[in-house]
Amino acid sequence: MARFRLRFLLQEIDLPPGESILGRSASCHITIEDPLVSRRHARIQVTGDRATIEDLGSRNGLFVGGQLARGVVDVSAGARVRVGTQELVICRSAEEVPARGPAPVTGFMIHCGGCGFPYAAEHACCPHCGSSARNEDTTLSGSSKQAWSLDLVVDTLLRAKDLGRWSDLERVLRQARRVVEELLASSEPVDRGRLDELADAAVALSMEQGRAEWGRWILEVYATLGWLPPGEIGRSLGTLPPDQRVTLVPTVERIVQSAVRHVSPKPLPKSSSTRPPSTKPAQALPSP
Repeated sequence: MARFRLRFLLQEIDLPPGESILGRSASCHITIEDPLVSRRHARIQVTGDRATIEDLGSRNGLFVGGQLARGVVDVSAGARVRVGTQELVICRSAEEVPARGPAPVTGFMIHCGGCGFPYAAEHACCPHCGSSARNEDTTLSGSSKQAWSLDLVVDTLLRAKDLGRWSDLERVLRQARRVVEELLASSEPVDRGRLDELADAAVALSMEQGRAEWGRWILEVYATLGWLPPGEIGRSLGTLPPDQRVTLVPTVERIVQSAVRHVSPKPLPKSSSTRPPSTKPAQALPSP
């Protein structure tokens, strides 16, 4: 009999025969502490060599392979399931199916009921406001979800980077890219500190792979925002192989042009010369 598992960020969870309920409630077989996940969000049913999933009437929906799931949907090995802000992957092997253990808590972050700040579940109280209240009863929808999701994926990225788990880091970066693109398309502000942390992870992966792809993407984000990236980002990308560095040139030029447009020129003192002030950025950016 086939053995099914659910891969969630840095973990894999067994899916024994029968039903497994996913949701935010502690009574679910698989608990995901995400404010966009309903208390009972979805059901996975494993019967022999077949696995299906269905939405249990959640507020924010269930997506399989990028499509909104309606009714019972068959899921095969490699199927990507999105629940709230989380992307889950169905895995399958021929190993013996284990007995069901206690319901695991699979979320890394919880949402403060006092100030709305997301923080790691192992903390006894919110490090931002000190409240011990947790947002258990409200499923978020609307614009605030992107900002919360960015906090979630950045913390997961940093954990994967610290562990040197590069394949996991790249998978979470793909999720982070979607979150950032949603933020840029909305009116929600982007937190500069969190973006710099995300950039650090993206550049670390570029250096590990010896390819410019992720470094180029994060530079494009800075260009879109009209921000100059931290100097260490440019210095790190400047050590990539020449054939990779040259692919960054158009994006670097966009950053400089965008930063210049966002700088408000200061009036010159009457006694100064008429030469315009320099707009050359101070940070080091990669050169071919």
